[in-house]
Amino acid sequence: MATERKKELDRKRTEWRQKHRTLNGRIILYPDKPPEHINARGNKLYYWFWKNILLLMTPQDIPALITSMKNRISHETDGRKIRKFRTMIGMADDAYKLKQLEDIETVDPELQLGEPVKYNPDNGIIYKDGMMYTIDFSEDEDTIIIRNIDGVIVDIQYD
Repeated sequence: MATERKKELDRKRTEWRQKHRTLNGRIILYPDKPPEHINARGNKLYYWFWKNILLLMTPQDIPALITSMKNRISHETDGRKIRKFRTMIGMADDAYKLKQLEDIETVDPELQLGEPVKYNPDNGIIYKDGMMYTIDFSEDEDTIIIRNIDGVIVDIQYD
């Protein structure tokens, strides 16, 4: 009886994992919804902090927020507030890691954050088989040079 219950729970867990991905086990990445932090589930303060503050901030602003919260902790005496600030610092750190991944959301199939882009004309980037290539013109603009992410020339196309 217990083994059937375990099999059912394992099946449900596997089914859930096939539909969702997690970032370091703390951020749930839904395919069609905004990312959700595990601390923000069921807690109004953390939910507000995650949704209205962290997800809207730029990656450059998050370290300043973390520093200000650390300064606030050093002047705080209430243990509950210190715990809340430490949790919020951890959430901000997780948000910073998530923001670092936003640039590769169209490339990384493991995260499933977006549709793969074949060509981005604004940046001159091609994505193929999980690899990223850049495209430039030569100095006299008669050849197209394709380089890999390390800058090594992969192919040259002549007009």
